Amino acid sequence: MILIPADKYCMGTANWFDYVKSCYDLVIESEGIAQTVLDENTESYVVHLMARNFERTDIGEQPVALTMMAAVNSRRRADLLAVADECLLIHSFPMRRHRWPSDTYYADMGTTAYGLAAHAMEQQFGSAARIIHAIFNRTAGI
Repeated sequence: MILIPADKYCMGTANWFDYVKSCYDLVIESEGIAQTVLDENTESYVVHLMARNFERTDIGEQPVALTMMAAVNSRRRADLLAVADECLLIHSFPMRRHRWPSDTYYADMGTTAYGLAAHAMEQQFGSAARIIHAIFNRTAGI
């Protein structure tokens, strides 16, 4: 697995490695539970996505349509990936699902954002979402 350095969501290298290790363990266990095996690159991406967002409590608070529009207008790949990642997290852990515009809204927006960013996760959104959903279901009772 490739290690990506800590970013604004993780404080300190020691915490970052703890988050990555914990998230790696969760992803591996969840692959078995979800009966879905991710390829190495997708697995690594999901591990790091979970680690980067380990302490976030604001997932889904910003309207995705507005952040997507801003990302498209900025033409910055990092902005598109941020929107796509947010959509993947929201879709995988259906918070306030009854308020979603449709059952596939966040999957569609996320897949589109990954596609506009020319990122391989465009093709792996569904399998990654199954693993993250299994992680959220598994940790909900802890």
